[in-house]
Amino acid sequence: MTALILFILTFSSVFACEFELPSNLIIFNNGFIDQEIIKSKNCNDQSQTDMAHFIKGFDGRVAAFQIKELMATKGHHQISVNPQSLFVQQFKTLVREQINLPQGIQIKDAQIQNQKNFLILNPGDQLEISCNSCLYGSRQPLNLNIKGFDGINTSHLVTADFVKMVKAFKLVAPMPAFTSFDDHQQVQEIYTESVPHTDFNLERDHLKFYKTNKPLKAGDILRISDLTAINLVKAGLKTDVIIENKMIRIKTQGISRQNGAIGEFVEVFQPQKNKKYQGKVVDNNKILVEL
Repeated sequence: MTALILFILTFSSVFACEFELPSNLIIFNNGFIDQEIIKSKNCNDQSQTDMAHFIKGFDGRVAAFQIKELMATKGHHQISVNPQSLFVQQFKTLVREQINLPQGIQIKDAQIQNQKNFLILNPGDQLEISCNSCLYGSRQPLNLNIKGFDGINTSHLVTADFVKMVKAFKLVAPMPAFTSFDDHQQVQEIYTESVPHTDFNLERDHLKFYKTNKPLKAGDILRISDLTAINLVKAGLKTDVIIENKMIRIKTQGISRQNGAIGEFVEVFQPQKNKKYQGKVVDNNKILVEL
């Protein structure tokens, strides 16, 4: 019986899936992970794919036993991993940490010149990233300098695409055409890449002043062009009027001469003083006049 158990253990160890990984590497955006990074023995295609997916998306230091547990939990893979820890650095994270980017600017993609889209580093290597003439658009040149633990410095040219991110709202559930936003839970606040000639500029508190002008699907990002503003004041009807300047603020009432949606300017007549004003619609039946 003892000999049989020993044989089974020996047989299992011979054919166990084994991964040999670099201890320290940088992953660039859309980096292709191949066998230069992942060296394996007795591993099937699915385990290699799952390992590549993990490494490509990871950022930070992780122990070998944590990788083994993750692979066992998510893919039912029984593996061994060497070395005992792995340190993965995403290039876009390094850029955020080392370059003071303008507000709303993020790195979208990066390509390292004359290299595959990853770098294997030596333990103790220090990284410095600089962008001396960045305009934060497409194909911007960045310098990646590696200070080796042995005193040798190497530099690499990286071209990066930067994008401006703006606040937007994503629909949690589908909405039919001509539906108003009665509940803030209908949308989720996100940041998305700015698109030329497309306006995502909405405030959550202002959504109640709009309705959809076409059917929208769950997951759609709201654009101004998808919405129609609701008339908050109507011509000929009484409305609240706030008249203010730097010194005073007066609340009164008047009669709107025009229909008006949020942010629009309309003419309002104040019978008490027999005066007409131009005011901005700021809420339901409310007009702000700035003198």
